[in-house]
Amino acid sequence: MKLLFFLLILVSNFAYSAPNCKSEKKVGIGGSWPPYITYKDDVPNGVDIEITKLVFEKANLCIQFLRLPSSARGLVELYKGFIDVLPSASFNRERAENAHFTKPYRRERMRLFTRLELPPVKSLTELFAAEYTFVTNPGAYYGEELRQILQIPWYQQRLAEVASASRRMELVNKRRIDFLIEDEYSGYYYINRLGYDQLRLHSYVVNDNAIHFMLSRINFTQEEIESINKAIESLQTEIQNILLASQPAAIK
Repeated sequence: MKLLFFLLILVSNFAYSAPNCKSEKKVGIGGSWPPYITYKDDVPNGVDIEITKLVFEKANLCIQFLRLPSSARGLVELYKGFIDVLPSASFNRERAENAHFTKPYRRERMRLFTRLELPPVKSLTELFAAEYTFVTNPGAYYGEELRQILQIPWYQQRLAEVASASRRMELVNKRRIDFLIEDEYSGYYYINRLGYDQLRLHSYVVNDNAIHFMLSRINFTQEEIESINKAIESLQTEIQNILLASQPAAIK
């Protein structure tokens, strides 16, 4: 009970009711991560917020958005059953042992953003071995290559974890860290809209994978999971329109 009370102190909640909903689910979301999650007067907006509302309304499930301090915290609360849903989730085997994954609703490309001018590389290991420094989001998944690299303690020391996306960008823009590993759309958002025009996109693609909703193994029935998957399948056109409208000019 004390742990749940502590959780509720940390989060702000925003209810969203679908017509004729069968039950209400708690959706854990992190800090501002444009274009996927943004806040205006503490109300969440953005691509993943729009898609989540669309999918769960189609599935006849009410949702309540709960703001959490980090992606890592979201995973802990989902596994314990205090949170029911995490959007923006990459699949891996460890996560799948603790949560259900829906069908994918979009893709994500993790890229390297830097102020350095460097030639192409064949692997991420080359950059770690050259003693460059990196910053990532705690709790986020960046693919098997980075996961394997971080099994080596010396390479672990080359990587910092920072929960704030704007702070991660700032550290690289000010040359305090060499590389930001970040979603391509989000990285271009900061470059195009916040004036970080000296940041460059390195040619190497760290990870390109499907993005899903993670669902609590404690609080979802098989019928509810099937309803969400059917909703994702039937809403592909609407979801693609949301994604296209959000693309930065550099990608369009």
